[in-house]
Amino acid sequence: MAHSKNSSDPAAELSALHAENRHLKESVAAMRDRLEALAQEKTAAVQQAAAAAQREIADLRETVAAMRDSLDVLRADKDRRIQEALASGAGENRGLKDAVQALRERMEQAVADERERASVERRRYEDELRQLRETVAALREALEAQRTPGGRP
Repeated sequence: MAHSKNSSDPAAELSALHAENRHLKESVAAMRDRLEALAQEKTAAVQQAAAAAQREIADLRETVAAMRDSLDVLRADKDRRIQEALASGAGENRGLKDAVQALRERMEQAVADERERASVERRRYEDELRQLRETVAALREALEAQRTPGGRP
């Protein structure tokens, strides 16, 4: 709110300053409310992402367990076939072991990839929250600077 420094009416100038002060307080309150709302939104988003990651991890664990069961079945079947065809199955035996190893490596890689993705998401949310906190601190400092004598242009 603009006011004249040459004003001859101190009461009008005081009233204008009070109005400007009230406006600034309202602006600060509105900014604080918006920052709090943003923080709540970010918290909710982080919680939703964490819940989604937990669901995905649970799904992956179920998939891993099913794959382990499948591998156990394959391993049992492989052992039976090896016993039946020991003389002619040396080459086939190696191929089955390679397939099992490849499945295990893919399964372990999938788990490692999911953990890495969750870690990256967590770091991203932490970085964003840190940036928001820094912005809040900077806004508070700017508001404090404007409130202090000599802090105004």
